[in-house]
Amino acid sequence: MVHKFDAKKAGILDNQDRAQFLNPEKILEKLKLTGEMVVADLGCGTGFFSIPASRRVKKVFALDIQQEMLDILGDKIKKEKITNIEAIFSEESSIPLSDMSVDILLMANVFHELEDKLSLLKEVKRVLNTNGRLVIIDWKKMVMDFGPPFEERLDEKEVIDTCYGNGFTFFERSNAGPYNYLLIFY
Repeated sequence: MVHKFDAKKAGILDNQDRAQFLNPEKILEKLKLTGEMVVADLGCGTGFFSIPASRRVKKVFALDIQQEMLDILGDKIKKEKITNIEAIFSEESSIPLSDMSVDILLMANVFHELEDKLSLLKEVKRVLNTNGRLVIIDWKKMVMDFGPPFEERLDEKEVIDTCYGNGFTFFERSNAGPYNYLLIFY
């Protein structure tokens, strides 16, 4: 069974040190978001990407399989009076959104945790609109003192091959920081 991030450690997700090596503002800038876009943040956690994305787009669907994460995000949404984030409890291999309802589906440090990547990628295809993009940020396959265990990390080629084999066209690769890569697919 694949390791899942423990909701009891949610504080790590909002740690300022994390923003130094995985800067959501810089990453979102690369995605060229506009005020007309709808973003789905799959595995949103505490809103590390959802909240800054909400300042750039029309709507953010923040999805997670852990209610504890959504509760933390819900508190932040209320405190900051954010009106364009909808926090949604989801199951791992299904996305409770309408067909062709999303411009960008973001998965940050989630892909390596998926039990059934193929079923989820079919769901991603379904919810993305015609010009929609899948954005995967994940841990580089390197030994480190933090992050998931080395053996659970996927190298970029594995992710690209998996997505390509499921109907996605690879578009762009870049660094999301010193420990993470960013891959964009159509």
